[in-house]
Amino acid sequence: EQTSAPPGTRAEVLLTLDEVAVLPAGHPLCQETVLQLSDFADAFFVSLSADDPYRRLIDARFAEAGVARTLRVETHSAAAVCAMVQHGLGLAIVNPLTALAAASDRLVVRRLAFSIPFSVTALLPLYRAPLPEVAPMLDALRTEAADIALRLQALA
Repeated sequence: EQTSAPPGTRAEVLLTLDEVAVLPAGHPLCQETVLQLSDFADAFFVSLSADDPYRRLIDARFAEAGVARTLRVETHSAAAVCAMVQHGLGLAIVNPLTALAAASDRLVVRRLAFSIPFSVTALLPLYRAPLPEVAPMLDALRTEAADIALRLQALA
């Protein structure tokens, strides 16, 4: 989930999408197709843990806009965030891969009117020859990434 490469490697971005909102089914905001920061005003919110880099980006967006949420619970796992939202503990913003995996008749995914980019990157060694399996694996990952982007677009 990082675009910078550690020493001795190069990074190849396979997928970049925006974070998305997840809502419990039946929530009034499910009627909207795109959510604004202001839609979250005073709402119960399920957050990633305070040390998560995406949490810091999300919190900064709300702070810049002057939108207050009611932080109800936090966890280290985006999957746990989605589970808590499914059970009606609040609204959340998570990465699109986890949202897509958790989407169901109990969890609704919506696009955001603002961008918080989420990237998936392959790290490849700089100073040794690639294994023969690397090229087909990267091709398969690129194909899956394109499919995920299409499925997310249809869902959200």
